[in-house]
Amino acid sequence: MSTEKKIWLVMAVFIGLFAYGVWNLFSPDAFPISFVRGEVREVSSGVLVGPYPSKDELKVLANKGVVEIVSLMDPRLSIERPLVEEEKRMASGLNLAFFNFPIDFSNLEGGGSREELDKAVKHLAARNDGTKVYVHCYLGRHRVALLEAAFRKEASGKDLSPSPLQSAQRPPATQKAPAPPDPSR
Repeated sequence: MSTEKKIWLVMAVFIGLFAYGVWNLFSPDAFPISFVRGEVREVSSGVLVGPYPSKDELKVLANKGVVEIVSLMDPRLSIERPLVEEEKRMASGLNLAFFNFPIDFSNLEGGGSREELDKAVKHLAARNDGTKVYVHCYLGRHRVALLEAAFRKEASGKDLSPSPLQSAQRPPATQKAPAPPDPSR
């Protein structure tokens, strides 16, 4: 094989890998992003958190009684805009209410993120109709962990005990395992 053909072959492989990477950003349930997605978990009675749901995952959530989707993804960000728009369409098609409280993943404490987080917490804390809601961000790890902590703090006077369902699931990845005992003591 000539050097020119080898160069074209390497370029074609590189372009193919680059295109796959870009496509993968818009398909968070695809390989390899799927390996770093958070688990769906119940943080309190009727409030589930997790990653951006695919269409099939939304159908499963709807079949399990979820009636509302709360997205923490930011449509001002070019990578998240098409996902939020697609999710609105999917939620509408499944008769699920959709709310968006955009939190910028690159600036969790600023740029309006704190205000949006407070709005999302108040929205969740005001719910008292016994319905289920699914709250998510892109991977279901960082922004939902921030919301979960704020929600627990806001509702500390309320009973936020998860249902028995959660006890069968592993703890969220954002929690650290207990430190091993110190052998020197």
